[in-house]
Amino acid sequence: MFRLAIEQDFETIREIYTYTVKKLAPSLYSPSQVIAWSSFPDNISKFHDFIFNANTYLLLKNNQIIGFCGLENDGHIASFYLHPDFTRQGYGTKLLLYVLDIGIKKGITRFYTEASFFSQPVFSRCGFTIFAMETVNYGDISFERYKMEIITQQENYS
Repeated sequence: MFRLAIEQDFETIREIYTYTVKKLAPSLYSPSQVIAWSSFPDNISKFHDFIFNANTYLLLKNNQIIGFCGLENDGHIASFYLHPDFTRQGYGTKLLLYVLDIGIKKGITRFYTEASFFSQPVFSRCGFTIFAMETVNYGDISFERYKMEIITQQENYS
């Protein structure tokens, strides 16, 4: 089941974000990168804007939030996180395809994102291609990530 995030979901979303980064990132990122990345939700105001300045869709299983994906009006996928207990089971693909379908129905024809090393395979499976690498900073810690996009033809992805 999918639905839009509401204020009452904020703490759960923060927990999923932090836990996901702490659990999955150590296999691909340095300890200092994991600490910097996982601490982003500690800035309540910025994290709130990150979630609610986009249309953030939740994936629920047994009425529990297991993932979220934020879509901005210009086609930017602002967030994409799945609780680690549900990775590699097709849930991430279902969530991303659901959000793409909503965007297509709104007339968006180009979707783009900045994907981490561990989210890039899901974006690729859903048709995104890498068009650049970029380096970003969380404080004084730098990260590389993939800039990815998909151009659609108003087709239905669900």
